[in-house]
Amino acid sequence: MKNMRENVFTFIGNFVIAYFIFGEGTVERPLMFALWMFMLMMGMDWYRSRGSHTLN
Repeated sequence: MKNMRENVFTFIGNFVIAYFIFGEGTVERPLMFALWMFMLMMGMDWYRSRGSHTLN
């Protein structure tokens, strides 16, 4: 759950920064940017954690 909380905070930060960067007054482009970054972060977390599980 700790990683999920960090990813959600990062998603919110990415959305806010992208909203100021794109600056069109619309939400669609910053939301798409933040969602793509969120999926990238989740994929990287999954890739890193899949080799660290053991049955011992």
